[in-house]
Amino acid sequence: MKPDHRPDELKQRLEQLKQAGLRQVELQVPDLDGGLRGKIVPLEKGLSASGGAFCTILYGLTVGDDVYASPHSSPENGYPDNIILADPDTLATIPVGERSLALAICDTISPDGTLCPLSPRTVLRQALAQAEPLGFEMRFGFEYEICLTKADPEKLAAGAQYDLAPPSFRRNAYSLLRSEEIHQLGLELYDRLAEADIALEALHSELGHGMMEIALPPAPALRAADQAVRTKLLIKRAAHDLGYTASFMAKWKISESGCGGHIHQSIWRDGAPAFLGADGALSESGLAYVAGLSKTMPDFAAIFFPTINSYRRLDAGAWAPENAAWGIDNRSAALRVITGPTPKAARVEHRAPGADSNPYLALAAMVAGGAHGLREKLDPGAPAQGNASEDTRFAALPRSLDAAASLFEASDIARQAFGDQFVDHFALSRREEWRLWQAHLEAHVSQWELDRYFTSV
Repeated sequence: MKPDHRPDELKQRLEQLKQAGLRQVELQVPDLDGGLRGKIVPLEKGLSASGGAFCTILYGLTVGDDVYASPHSSPENGYPDNIILADPDTLATIPVGERSLALAICDTISPDGTLCPLSPRTVLRQALAQAEPLGFEMRFGFEYEICLTKADPEKLAAGAQYDLAPPSFRRNAYSLLRSEEIHQLGLELYDRLAEADIALEALHSELGHGMMEIALPPAPALRAADQAVRTKLLIKRAAHDLGYTASFMAKWKISESGCGGHIHQSIWRDGAPAFLGADGALSESGLAYVAGLSKTMPDFAAIFFPTINSYRRLDAGAWAPENAAWGIDNRSAALRVITGPTPKAARVEHRAPGADSNPYLALAAMVAGGAHGLREKLDPGAPAQGNASEDTRFAALPRSLDAAASLFEASDIARQAFGDQFVDHFALSRREEWRLWQAHLEAHVSQWELDRYFTSV
């Protein structure tokens, strides 16, 4: 897949930024785990039409920066460079003290001049290109749950996360009494996101100590993912500056709420909503789209639940799905179909992903799944009634990263949508995470074992 080279536009934006007094740009490169890596460079270098070098190790690091070898990057090939190229559509500026800093999200380009197949932005672009002949536009809006604690670097360094204090003793959802996190951090977030050209649609306290939820407005897929990944970074920075730590970990404490990363989505044709029929019920296209999301959900579980911890969140009793069910305004279903109040507002809320999922890969999986349903004219069956987790018509979701990686690796749909190179590499990255977890278990005797067996056997 060829990159979208726009040298004239980059040059024009460079001149505009220089005239505004900016001198540096933060180049932001999405990694496999949903974060942004990068560097700060002079504007002229960062916005060069020829791009700049970035080591292939980017796609050989775990979320904890353990290095693993792959055909892409290894001692055998010397960890060579790829090229990163700033996307002018992602340029924004933020204040940093008395200065201003430009931001640019980058595409990763292989030495042969094509988009790197391991880049999450490439994977999403490829899924969109395959869906384009169907004639639908897909729009997505992210909804993140975040856990806030009062910052304490010494406790974090000591691994004493459970000793971190919440912002307030209150844990009520939608509470207007939790003013410390809602007013202090919430209003700061509105300002900081606006400065980066990101509109925040809503913010409220969520059930649980320190829990907060934000919603971003719907947008075309690539822009929605760009905004989501940048929003997570800006939230962490804002929280740090105000004396908090913001966590997107799926389930940091069993007794507390988990952090979901729900994604609202709709389909449009010729500028008009296509999710509903004239009678206000799901159209044939809407039904097929939902069926595709449901059918492919187990195959794509490694994307929606990418960490060891992700699977602790899956609990229908805590509104996190356990199977691939769909339902009408049913929050126990993985796919909550919302049919009102107007046709433009009709959508499906995909409730499977956690806040720890990669926004580009999550959207790529949804684009591929929805397109599969539309292409094959799939039927989702009747919607689940009541507790959707008890509806045995729908496939169960895997309960471990190891099982999810096996499903992903064996998926013909994943390979058709994302290519063999990405599927093999992403499965490898998840297996490396699983290997590290197993090594940890083997190296430690758990407190459960000590309590149960030390004096009893």
